[in-house]
Amino acid sequence: MFHEAECRSALSALEAFMLAIEAREIPGVLHGYERSEEVYVFIEGPRWASHGYENVARGWSAYQTSPMGVTGHHWIEGPEMIGSETLVSIQGILDLDYKANGRADVLRLRFTWVLRKDENGKWGIVHEHASQPLADPYGAGDWVTGEGKS
Repeated sequence: MFHEAECRSALSALEAFMLAIEAREIPGVLHGYERSEEVYVFIEGPRWASHGYENVARGWSAYQTSPMGVTGHHWIEGPEMIGSETLVSIQGILDLDYKANGRADVLRLRFTWVLRKDENGKWGIVHEHASQPLADPYGAGDWVTGEGKS
């Protein structure tokens, strides 16, 4: 069953997480995750994934001094939300403004976050997935044609 109030609460937690990324405020970023070994993040690269809170924390700690940084985010599609009282999925397409090696640009990504509410009412990310479509992974083109193509 869709629980709009819970979804909105989880979205607020996610927005705080994104703002912490943009500010390079690593404690705020890490506050966005559930502190468990169940956390599983498919990052936008170059690694495939980080599994467990400690590995995610190590990655974000390295981000703080990396030559790139996210400076803004804009929903292009979504956010779409599905949820219950204790588990919410938030997904959509985001443009991330970033600077890397002195150059500013925008990166468009598909994102999915799954957040779980703990016994104290805090929402924490337990799964995060960022990706882009592959140009033509099967060499068959886009098999959806005409009206209704989304």
